Amino acid sequence: MHLTDAHCHADFSEFADFEGLAFGLDLCVCACFPGDWQGLKKFNAFPVKKSYGIHPDLRVSEFDNIEFVERAVFETLLPTLQQYLISADAIGETGLDENIERRVPMEVQKRIFAAQLSLAEKFNLPAVIHCAGAAGAVYAMLKDWSAKSSLSLEERLGGKKVRRFLMHAAKFSPELVREFEKIGGYFSFGLREINSERGAKCAASASSDRIMVETDAGASRKIISETVDVLAKIRNADPIELSETLYKNFMYFYSK
Repeated sequence: MHLTDAHCHADFSEFADFEGLAFGLDLCVCACFPGDWQGLKKFNAFPVKKSYGIHPDLRVSEFDNIEFVERAVFETLLPTLQQYLISADAIGETGLDENIERRVPMEVQKRIFAAQLSLAEKFNLPAVIHCAGAAGAVYAMLKDWSAKSSLSLEERLGGKKVRRFLMHAAKFSPELVREFEKIGGYFSFGLREINSERGAKCAASASSDRIMVETDAGASRKIISETVDVLAKIRNADPIELSETLYKNFMYFYSK
């Protein structure tokens, strides 16, 4: 099997090089908190895809001054993030999360999300999306972002790709899956998602050229192999053939 992990994380305080990641996998490692950005940059010499971003959680408590935090994001973190995006393969994970609205108001989340979508456009990068309980708002913002992408024939012939985004940990209705696909959506699934009824329906309804698998944790060939097997049963597909499809989707999505 040609195995891929479309969205994983690493403990950068523990692993200083590729030895800390699983062998036998094509990976995209995500650093979505500023303290992890420099750690991920250490992987530049190794064959992994890299995604840098600012998670909606921001790692703040409900006692923090959110106005101060937002100002720091726009005045310091977003300008710093751009330095890492020069060598990145994607931006994110970024998005919206209703579960943390008490700590990070939704309007603040939206402004930070919109700023990162603008950076995706600036650096011609795909976006990795975190969406928890705010699918309608996420869809509306991505639809607006996607609508601004109108490549000329010359740009298309030159290999420039239309805007695309990955809904990681996907558990959407088949109807919403179709709407996301129309505006450049891809979907990645872990065991957590496809072992749930909602996630399985999402995985079954997505187009074959828009699906990937993930761990959303430390990369593991064993876990990814199991995920492919479960996904193959859901989609009534041969696991080896499915793994090749997942590999092609991974390489297309994360290639510039």
